[in-house]
This record gives sequence, C-alpha cells and structure tokens, in this order.
Amino acid sequence: MRKEMQQRLMARIKNVIGTGTVTGATTRVLQIKTATGRTNDRIKRVHNYGFMSRPLVGAKTFSLFLGGVTARGFTVSVEDERYQIDLEPGEVAMLDDKGNLVHFTAGGIKVNSMAKVEIISAGETNVSAANVNVTAPDATFSGNVAIGGNLAVAGSVSGQSGTFGGVSAEKHDHDYEDDSTNKTTKGPNKA
Repeated sequence: MRKEMQQRLMARIKNVIGTGTVTGATTRVLQIKTATGRTNDRIKRVHNYGFMSRPLVGAKTFSLFLGGVTARGFTVSVEDERYQIDLEPGEVAMLDDKGNLVHFTAGGIKVNSMAKVEIISAGETNVSAANVNVTAPDATFSGNVAIGGNLAVAGSVSGQSGTFGGVSAEKHDHDYEDDSTNKTTKGPNKA
C-alpha cells in the first residue's frame, strides 16, 4: 500500500508542470494537447499585466496543473518558435505571425508594420526629437498646421490664398514709377 501511494504521489508531482501544444484558443482559454497525449479543453491562460495575445494552433505551452491533476491547470507561457527572431543580448521584441514587429535595440526602437499604423490620442500628442524624417509619396494634414521655424520647400507651393510677410498673395499691389508718373499695380493675375 505504501509503495502504491508513493507512486501516485510521484505521478502527481511529475504532472505539476507540463508542456503541450495549442489545438484551439481564445484570448483567455486554451485547448491544449499535453505531452502525454491528453487533450484539455479549458485551460486558463495567464497574461502579464498590460500584454495580451491569442496564440495560433501549433504553439507550444508551458502549464502548471493544480495538485498534479492535468484536468485542472493554467498555462503560464506560450511560445511559437515558427515566428522567433534572433536578438542581441539585452534586446526585446514584440512580434506576430504577420511580420509586424516592435524591436527594442541598443540603437533605439524599430517599428515594422506590414499594413496600416494607427495612432489615436484623446489628448495632445507631442513628439520631441533631434530630427524627424518622413519618407512618403504623400502626406496629408486635415487641420491647421503651425510651424515655429522656417519652411524650406524644394518643389512648388500651391494653395487658395496666403499672406507672406504681411503681404496678401491674392490682393497684393505696389507702387511704381512709370514715365515719371507714380502708378499702382492691380492685384495678381489668376490663372
């Protein structure tokens, strides 16, 4: 009897920690197939505060089972070797199966998006940097733009109206002398 109890106790201790494979998933609950071949339908998924993910079928799980009973457990970590990248010592990365990546490196933070990037702010948004470079065929601002310094334009500037140095572009006239007579120009011609 004593040997049988020891064997049962050892089996439970061995079952306290287990690996498995995701066979179905929601954000909070996983279906996993354990390394021993058992399928568990409702394994709670533990997330670190502020971070959530929904793993793909085939990802590897690391689970703890209460009292060594594999029907009662929770997954503490999920990894997917199919989408890992090599990192330098001290680097951190958040990535997905689509190729989207936020990579914290010694040289800064790299954000790589395979589609649209959307930033929504309920309040003011500030960017402080030594330089900001935008490389895009087009850029659109839907509201007013205030520039606190100079504006250098390599191409042309167009618009409906403008005031430059206190002079209105569409109403500007100036005095000039022609044949010893002071005259005033009319406003600019419009195309």
